[in-house]
Amino acid sequence: MSLITWIKTPFSLVLRSQEISFVFSRHGLGGTLKSLGVELGKRGVASVTRNGAQITPLDAVFGKNLALTLSELGPTFIKLGQLLAQRPDWVGEVVSQELRILFDRVPPIPFKRIEKILKSEWGKEKFKRSIKAIDRKPLASASLSQTHRATLADGRDVILKVQKSGVERKVTLDLKLIEALVAIIDPLYPKLNLKLAFSDFKQATLRELDYREEAKNIDRFQQNNRGFFSNSSVVFPSYEKTLLTAKVIVLEPMRGKKASELKSNSRLAKRAAFISASAVLEQIFEHGFFHADPHAGNLFFMEDSGKVGFIDLGLVGQLEEADRIKFTRVMLAIVRRDRKELAKSLYELGVPSKRSDFAKFESQIDAILDDVKKIGVKNIKINRVVDQLFRAAHENQIFIPNRYILMIRSCLMIDGVAKQLDQKSSLAGIAGPILAKSLLRAYNPLNLLRSLSK
Repeated sequence: MSLITWIKTPFSLVLRSQEISFVFSRHGLGGTLKSLGVELGKRGVASVTRNGAQITPLDAVFGKNLALTLSELGPTFIKLGQLLAQRPDWVGEVVSQELRILFDRVPPIPFKRIEKILKSEWGKEKFKRSIKAIDRKPLASASLSQTHRATLADGRDVILKVQKSGVERKVTLDLKLIEALVAIIDPLYPKLNLKLAFSDFKQATLRELDYREEAKNIDRFQQNNRGFFSNSSVVFPSYEKTLLTAKVIVLEPMRGKKASELKSNSRLAKRAAFISASAVLEQIFEHGFFHADPHAGNLFFMEDSGKVGFIDLGLVGQLEEADRIKFTRVMLAIVRRDRKELAKSLYELGVPSKRSDFAKFESQIDAILDDVKKIGVKNIKINRVVDQLFRAAHENQIFIPNRYILMIRSCLMIDGVAKQLDQKSSLAGIAGPILAKSLLRAYNPLNLLRSLSK
């Protein structure tokens, strides 16, 4: 590291911490930080006394202000807000709901800046040789990137996904500040296990900054779906290897209708619902490598082939074999309404503390499954059951690791998409055979022998 860089980094951290402090204060959230024992300002991130601090209630107004604050602070904080939106056990259901606005589109940047990034990444000559035309109007704008339709010099229509300028530096800086903040807050609230959650968040965010990682994800999804027993009704976009860089990826466009454009409960919509839900469940329980953002805008139905295409493959989740087996047991217990197995498997899935009360937890699980029994498995709302399970775990100080949260979020998201397409769709009903197959494969003696021979 050069002397100039060494001097600039601490200076930049101080300036950024002051900016964050100002934005939090302007939206009325400065008091909340102090109530947590944290101060952002001239000294950077620091611990402060909690004596006399008035705790700001975590209500809907707080949630709205927090969403505005995180949106204004840029990509890292938008990502952080999206994570908090998935953790009602941390911030409460009301605040969680308000933060879900951060999943919507963000304002685009001018086309001239996109063009400048492309020329910088490829070089001016390669840009001229490779691109015939680019639609100046963006197809979509997200916290990290912007996409545009384009035509290559050879006449192929493509989608350009371009990382916004300055994003990498800002994200790296923000992650350092958040890491310092977590180091202060974690000892105050040990049962939240914030260090582990932040580690997962940091690694996932850094992977999204390098589009070569997204290209690897595409390769792996395609490879996983070439298996004999894999879902042959699912496709993934190809990419142009010669134009791939850390900040630009050129993708094949999906020829079909977005799932959000299909007429609800039509024959096509019902098929799309079943294929999409089956594919995500297979990715989780069979491959241990899954699309972590399967909302309706990222799914295309191709009527000619009857296939569903997945796009935006930068955010993925990965699970070890042991993780898959644990979560499979949880899901099967819900489907079978097995009270003892659900309590036991969920307890083992999480990280209990010394104060965790298994007997109390088990009785709460009994009450949740009583509700499931009353309405029937085919009619259960997965999101409601999961929220109840999380609340029970939280009340009994059982920490659910963030890698499972990502997986559960994918299940909830695809369940919501499937229900929009087919009102009678049941994720629990679709999951049964896939879960059973996953457990059979996990305990297959041949698979055990293969793993021992490696």
